[in-house]
Amino acid sequence: MTLFKKKGDFASNWMIMLLDLGLSCTASLIAILLMRWMSEPFFGFQKFTLLWLLFSGIASFIGFYLTKTYMIVIRYSNFNAISALTKATLIKELLLGICILLKLIGSGHTRIDIFTLVLDALFSVFILIIVRVVMIHILKTNALTMDKNIERLRVIVYGTSIKSIAMVARLDESPHYDIIGFITDNAAMDGQIINGRKVFAYKDRGELALLREQQGIECILYANEDKEEVQKHELIDLWLELGIHILVAPKIEDVRFGNMNQKAVKEITADVEYIADGMGRFGRISKRIIDCIISSICLVVFSPLFLIVYIAIKLEDGGPAIYKQERIGRFGRPFYIYKFRSMRTDAEKFGPALYSGENDPRLTKVGRFIRAHHLDELPQLYNVFRGDMAFIGPRPERQYFIEQIIEIDPRFYYLFQIRPGVTSYATLFNGYTDTVEKMVKRLKYDLYYLRHRSLAFDAKILFMTFCSIAFGKKF
Repeated sequence: MTLFKKKGDFASNWMIMLLDLGLSCTASLIAILLMRWMSEPFFGFQKFTLLWLLFSGIASFIGFYLTKTYMIVIRYSNFNAISALTKATLIKELLLGICILLKLIGSGHTRIDIFTLVLDALFSVFILIIVRVVMIHILKTNALTMDKNIERLRVIVYGTSIKSIAMVARLDESPHYDIIGFITDNAAMDGQIINGRKVFAYKDRGELALLREQQGIECILYANEDKEEVQKHELIDLWLELGIHILVAPKIEDVRFGNMNQKAVKEITADVEYIADGMGRFGRISKRIIDCIISSICLVVFSPLFLIVYIAIKLEDGGPAIYKQERIGRFGRPFYIYKFRSMRTDAEKFGPALYSGENDPRLTKVGRFIRAHHLDELPQLYNVFRGDMAFIGPRPERQYFIEQIIEIDPRFYYLFQIRPGVTSYATLFNGYTDTVEKMVKRLKYDLYYLRHRSLAFDAKILFMTFCSIAFGKKF
């Protein structure tokens, strides 16, 4: 079984091996540090740590290789992944135990060595299994397969003209497209097959939205090279509203999955350049994995705090502690955002209203405190774990306010390409928004983030947010 990527695989085997090795060594380091914290100091701790990590890496590699855990993640069910990783960990600990008996590693204290070995096993199994199960869940959720077309963008071609048919023939040569078929408003063409591609006819907006969901359309291609004519097309606003990319007569090399060539994706509804997601496919999958892991850990770590806040809210007025509200997320899909209730239960009896700051008369006593310390946002960890939100991204809004923003700046539609976030780049500089005008101003920061987002940029925003909260900055 090779450690190198096979044609059609979702991920390289050596990448999975490196990831598992890194996690295994991290587990060993955590075990060593915990042992050191719980035991008496002993001579040669640094040497003990370095040798343990070195042999841990070697033993882990042998265990992973023998149990073939380095194979492609998506091929495993959760049970198979857990079984293989558990066996690999047992092999690792057995080899480390042999090294201790041979005195290749060790502290010189039998109790400390055994204690470290047990902790190493526990942390290794826990960390490896959690990460692997999360990866499998994410990959299955995103319907990724082992098919060789995994990196292709699912597109549909507008119209059945000779130009459209010719463009499909030309783009068939590209490894970046999965062409679903043609779409037209000509009902007589519905269901016909052209060059092996089905023709879909639509009657109204509802049918287009349903077609997008059923076929997983990510992009629409216009064969017409006249941009001004395409700008006037009646469906342009709808495509943008549904979060679908638009390309006009693209070349074969113009599009890659989630990483569009800026020359090819110009703004259709105005003279402004179309703003595509700046993060590539690998970055998006990595970001989702990181969000899922961190949110699951935080849900466990902060569970006592959840309980304290819940009880405090209940004791104050007896009302519900958790407040949910419909927001609009990725692809324009509604979802429920969860928060600890910080206002009176009748806070919006006169209709939707924005939070106006710490002096908002609708705040309860407990609510004013948890708002000031951002504790009301804690339940959003569940939204992140579910995939409704990310840690970093534009703040989600209600449809009521989105409609007002779009009337002023239609570019808000571009934000539907990505998941909304618990915190955002805009929040650092624009704070909470209590007017539509501030929302429009915030949109500029959100669009900047959309264009430039990356894992490094996310880490920077997260660090700046942490510093702002630690130093008491009011958002």
